[in-house]
Amino acid sequence: MKKNTVLFVNLPSLPYEDSLASFSGENVRTQPVSMPLGILYLSSVLKQSGVADRASILDYALAVQNVAQYGTIEAFIEQAARKQVDFTPDILAVSLIFSTSHLFFTTCAKILKSIWPDAVLIVGGTHATNGARHLLNGDHIDYVARGEGELALNEFVRRYAPGAGTVRIKGIYGRGQLTGTDIGDMCDPVLELDTLPFPDWDLIDMESYVTGRGRKREIGSSTGKRFASIMTTRGCPFHCTFCSSHTVHGRQMRFRSIDNVLAEVRSLHERYGITLFIPEDDLFTANRARVVGLLSALEKLAIPEFELQFPNALSVNTLNEAVMDALIGAGMRVANIAIESGSEYVQKHIIKKNCSLKKAREIVRYLQNREIIVRCYFILGFPNETKEQMQETIAFAKSLGPDWSVFNI
Repeated sequence: MKKNTVLFVNLPSLPYEDSLASFSGENVRTQPVSMPLGILYLSSVLKQSGVADRASILDYALAVQNVAQYGTIEAFIEQAARKQVDFTPDILAVSLIFSTSHLFFTTCAKILKSIWPDAVLIVGGTHATNGARHLLNGDHIDYVARGEGELALNEFVRRYAPGAGTVRIKGIYGRGQLTGTDIGDMCDPVLELDTLPFPDWDLIDMESYVTGRGRKREIGSSTGKRFASIMTTRGCPFHCTFCSSHTVHGRQMRFRSIDNVLAEVRSLHERYGITLFIPEDDLFTANRARVVGLLSALEKLAIPEFELQFPNALSVNTLNEAVMDALIGAGMRVANIAIESGSEYVQKHIIKKNCSLKKAREIVRYLQNREIIVRCYFILGFPNETKEQMQETIAFAKSLGPDWSVFNI
């Protein structure tokens, strides 16, 4: 039986309007080049199992850095595909994580299916998981995967055959399979994270990612360092109303072993010279005893100029002095702290984060006394939040005195 060829598609995360503006020469935000860990794990599982004849990537998130030469977004999508891909894929596997990527995705799907009309298009990721029925009602989309896709996509690639009818796998849905209010089951998650191979770094232009404009902040000692994303846990037990991560990774925490994480860190350092590591966990500090042990082990690796940054921000309610000391000891020089609102009412009744504002003050003071640069994250404009409550957040941020206050809308 012929094995399928798979083309992963990595989309830009910027809003479509910003992508359009870049073709007219306007000065707009540039696309961050963040390692597509989800795709890299999917690819590594496919290669480990041997079910695919070939797996490659069409990396629009990287290519969009230089779009002026194409003239239009449609020309960019088509010409980048023809330039990057030198084979005919059987399966187009698109990662649709962010809602801001939706309009680019719909344009992209149409063009890619015109280039490879016989390819089947399957889309997954957070946005796809939550918009599965809507996506399947559109054109050019054949399947949607809901939730973590490593196990389900591997089985899909193994079983898919052109003209053989709809492939039925838990968590993967084809046209007409989701009707009414049915949102469908989730793909089976990976329960033992150590069973996953390391991300398939060979899939991407790794040099561009480790030196590009990614998720790290060029602040102080981190400036100019080679960096890479890692993930040491999946899941988050909290119920913050503004977060959709649980819809993919669930509420139940799953942890990689310390030895498994150390092996990946050593490999990234030895192969690519990485000294700055970016954990992309939703809740890195979920288990205090485990995280202190992990950080202590990372410190003992004695990698020169080793550093950690946490772009997803650290949870106030999970931090104490022992955890903060371990973070600093392991090389954290910039602390991103997730507070979101300075209003007690918003914390309890609107976002249900229940971040202790008193504890947030203590944490900022403690970290600054340890000469750590502190950036605090806030959000303004939650549904049903009043102007007065937003002003409470601004006043709280001013009184808190971090090095930066980052406000999102």
